[in-house]
Amino acid sequence: MQRLENLLQESETITLEDPPEDTILQSPLSIWGQRKKEVQQCWQEARPQNLANLLSAERIPTMTCSHCHVREAIIRCRECLPSEWFCECCDTLIHKHHILHSRQTTISGFFKYIPPTEFVKLRDSNYIICEQDCLLPTALPQIICSCNNADVAVSVGRSIILVCINGRYNLHTPLLTCKHCNEQWTPGVIDFERSGYWPATMQAQTLFHQDLFNSFEAMKTAAPGMSVKAFTALLDQRTKQFGRTGKVNTDAFQRSFLQYVYCNSEQNQLLGKEPFLCPACSPEMVAVSVDGNRKLYRFQKTNQSQEPGFFEGVFLAQDSMVSNFVEEVRGAVKSTPGKAMCGESHWTAARETSKQANKLDEEGVEIAVCRHGFLLKGLNMYRGEIFAYPMYLQKEFKDAKFLAMDVTCRYVPYLEKVSEALSHLQPLQKMRHCLSVMHAKAHNTKCEILWNARNQEGAGTTLGEEVEQVNSFLSRCALTTKYMTKSVRTDMLTVHAIGWNQRKENGLHIALSSRFKKTVQKTLTATENLKMMQNQFHCSDDTVKKWVMDVKQWASSGNATASPVGAHGLQLSIETLFVSICQKKHYLYRQNDRNKRRQKITQKIAQEKKRLVAEIQRYNQQPNADPVDTNLVVQQLSNKAEEIMIWPWQEQNTDGVSIITKKKLFDQVMLVSRLTEERQILVKEMIQHCQYLKDSIAKVQSLMATVSVWTQTGSYPNGFTEDGSKGLMCLLKKRLQDLRLKQQTVACTYKGILDPTSSLVEEEEGEMEEEMDWQNDLSSEDEDEDEDEDDAAVGTLVT
Repeated sequence: MQRLENLLQESETITLEDPPEDTILQSPLSIWGQRKKEVQQCWQEARPQNLANLLSAERIPTMTCSHCHVREAIIRCRECLPSEWFCECCDTLIHKHHILHSRQTTISGFFKYIPPTEFVKLRDSNYIICEQDCLLPTALPQIICSCNNADVAVSVGRSIILVCINGRYNLHTPLLTCKHCNEQWTPGVIDFERSGYWPATMQAQTLFHQDLFNSFEAMKTAAPGMSVKAFTALLDQRTKQFGRTGKVNTDAFQRSFLQYVYCNSEQNQLLGKEPFLCPACSPEMVAVSVDGNRKLYRFQKTNQSQEPGFFEGVFLAQDSMVSNFVEEVRGAVKSTPGKAMCGESHWTAARETSKQANKLDEEGVEIAVCRHGFLLKGLNMYRGEIFAYPMYLQKEFKDAKFLAMDVTCRYVPYLEKVSEALSHLQPLQKMRHCLSVMHAKAHNTKCEILWNARNQEGAGTTLGEEVEQVNSFLSRCALTTKYMTKSVRTDMLTVHAIGWNQRKENGLHIALSSRFKKTVQKTLTATENLKMMQNQFHCSDDTVKKWVMDVKQWASSGNATASPVGAHGLQLSIETLFVSICQKKHYLYRQNDRNKRRQKITQKIAQEKKRLVAEIQRYNQQPNADPVDTNLVVQQLSNKAEEIMIWPWQEQNTDGVSIITKKKLFDQVMLVSRLTEERQILVKEMIQHCQYLKDSIAKVQSLMATVSVWTQTGSYPNGFTEDGSKGLMCLLKKRLQDLRLKQQTVACTYKGILDPTSSLVEEEEGEMEEEMDWQNDLSSEDEDEDEDEDDAAVGTLVT
């Protein structure tokens, strides 16, 4: 220690000089910038060599056939690497069994792709290209007749089109003929499906590779804006690139794709999968978030098919049921036309009734999402965002604890009015309501305090904005769905929803564990910040409790209007303009998908800002008026604003402390409380996730037992065959293995996040509860015991 002190004293006496540039410590950002610069420089230096390599790769070398090692190689097939070079004889012999390989010939002096229906032949010392018939690669039976003789002749059958990821192939089906009895066999639909193909029609004139559909489905999940037409154009380009001809029929591709996806969904139902269920929210759901997406509209079309979609009622509720519910609600209560208001702010979504838009069939989609981002249910909107739509979704998830909306303050009174008229909807009032966190910033300040999710006991750190993340995904689907027919739009949106939920389910354990870790860290930080604020304001625990109650009472009371009557109109105008500008900026890119519309709104925002500044200046000139800081208002309207604007005429200084100061402490107290709740909620959700996997394994084992009984007794349900039952048993075994592997992965993840931190978290939480015991009715001792039980339950389930 003495040596360290001496070194420190010597360091203080050293005269500082400018150090050499190479000894200056660089920040991580500058180091990363230097690395990027070095990588860019390496690429720039290697660019001439890369260009030379590309050019040299196009040079035709003199090569010997990689298979016979005798003849000159004139064919190259990179799919046969490392033996890529072929003479004309070996090419015909080997690629007879590899029809789908893309080959290149060198006889023209350059590399030229040739289709599988062409081959190279040597005639009169010259190489020529000849035509040939190619057979579709498909599984062939060992015996085709009762002769029990494998002596069969293979010939060319009817023409058939195959489409895979490399484009279109014009092929023929194989025709097998017994040489003894002349019995013939040609593949049918069942043989095509067993070989990994899917027919475009039941006549099977065109086949699509099943892997192509899987690739397109994955691509639609990753890039929802890609249309079927664009994808088939990609296939056409690849067909041409590899020397083949013909185009892919877009309608046939879309029709076959939806048939394939629907059959897969029915298969998943037989395996016990539930695509629209959140494993962490079952059976007890903390919150469901509801919001509308008006970008998912669909243009009116004449003479369109009225056939229902494959997924009618699976994700999007049936229009007839929603329409009947809306008419029942509208018939029971008298609706108030126009937009509703929160304080002085207008909300487009807060409507009791609305007119139907021209030139549109569906005006959008209303969706319900859990707090983990799983899509649960949706419905088509035909009259804008009226209150009856979220009420229908609330009816579907009435067991959830909270319902989060962007206009909760206006929806709750309407729900009470409807429940009085319709007794079967009264159970909906048991559900608690909250405003989504970001939308609350655009509401009246008092409304934000009363309804914000951060201020609701038991909500944890639920944002209520999870639906916005899903909407950002679904909005990209609108680029294509607005031109589709009704049934195809329903099917494609359901396919997107299933793909989204699958991606969420795959990463659920990582999301929960990461959220738990961050919650523990944020709880410690928030508690320290609360201590610092208490010291800064010289507040005891009793004072903090009093300030919290003061803020709640202030929010529950009406607006204070101590100013003269002449100034009251200016106050309302200032509040209205301020909130209007905030709303327009918030929804500028969320509800407007065209630049022309955004430009008009931006111009209106600029005009309203000028009016707001002028109104504030007029108000400050009023006698006995509390002045408003114009610069502060402009700063609050910027993107960096963090606090809600509280106007001087809204403040109450009965104890000499401004309501703004009290609200700062109130927000910090609410944050600590919600973080404390969030830890318990996450532990419970981990338990439910583990229990869901355990129940799924038991369900699959039960299904396997049922299928085994079918096989043993020989009695199969309608539509099942012996081969189908055996195939289902194989899929159930695969599903069981996947679930057990998933269970092990989830167990390791949750153990890793709970075991090392459990003692630390309990100690920190015990200290926090001693300081914040006024927030909860339970003692810190009881809460620690509850958390120990939860952690023990998770440990039991994961093991």
